[in-house]
Amino acid sequence: MSPNELRFEHFREIYLSERTRREAIRGSIGTPVAAISFSVFSLGNLAARFDATRLEEPVSLFIAAAACAGVLAMLGAVYHVVMVEWLFIHHEPPPLPRLVEAENAIRTERGEEAVVPGLMDMMAASYAIAFEQYLWGNTMSARSRTRALRLVLLSLVFFALGFLALPFQKMG
Repeated sequence: MSPNELRFEHFREIYLSERTRREAIRGSIGTPVAAISFSVFSLGNLAARFDATRLEEPVSLFIAAAACAGVLAMLGAVYHVVMVEWLFIHHEPPPLPRLVEAENAIRTERGEEAVVPGLMDMMAASYAIAFEQYLWGNTMSARSRTRALRLVLLSLVFFALGFLALPFQKMG
């Protein structure tokens, strides 16, 4: 295997692995989205059981503060879910017409024997650029997905605290 072929194969493989990783990240975003919908349902139940006429009582203020904190955490989770898709970089190797143009230019400038190595170098460079962009986008998207999941779990904790305080509001 020549150095050109080795370079081409290496960058093609790492590009394809990052592309596969991108699809895995995109496929796993369903967990935070499902948790957000559950969190919205929890908020609705908490709001239905909350007695807003007793807002001056400390327990009611605690429940309202927990619900507000839960809503803020949930909105943060929604933002990060949106950012997962927003941060994906779409960069592909050159399309066929550009390859044909490059082939003709190489043939004209350097002769027939330089066409294959020249195209392999161009493709290797294209795969390298796409890999770096996918790596950055995938890293940022994976972080956003993790942050979304953590924030939605935090919102559920706040809503659970509100639910735990509801019996005390009903007693007081």
